[in-house]
Amino acid sequence: MLQQELLSRTSLETQKLDLMTEVSELKLKLVGMEKEQREQEEKQRKAESVLNVISELQEQMCRLQLDIHRQIQERLLRSRDHPEEVAASDGVAESQSCSQDCACWEGSPELLQELRHLKIKVEELENERNQYEWKLKATKAEVAQLQEQVALKDAEI
Repeated sequence: MLQQELLSRTSLETQKLDLMTEVSELKLKLVGMEKEQREQEEKQRKAESVLNVISELQEQMCRLQLDIHRQIQERLLRSRDHPEEVAASDGVAESQSCSQDCACWEGSPELLQELRHLKIKVEELENERNQYEWKLKATKAEVAQLQEQVALKDAEI
């Protein structure tokens, strides 16, 4: 009888130790998942920061395009309103004006190309952010499941 009690007690102690080991492993896994979640959140914050910078750059590009367009319109109006000034010049002013207008038009395709490039980059970053958000949700679900398992094991102990 005493021997059976000792065996039963030993068996219970072994089960207890096994459960405590499992709980410890689950807690370690939970800590790892929480760390991964924090890292994902930090990456998401960085991606949002980059998106904000890109958005600001896009706004600046739009303002520059509007400013360039306005300057071109002003020059065209000046050349229409004061053709005598252009005719009276010795050709230097006309060539300067022409080269300035050309520079503005040449810069505009570059600005448009840069704007397209920025839009593509924004789309890529948004896709990346969406992936991070999906991973974050999956991680949160897994963390919740692990916390549930830990609670159950604690209750068993």
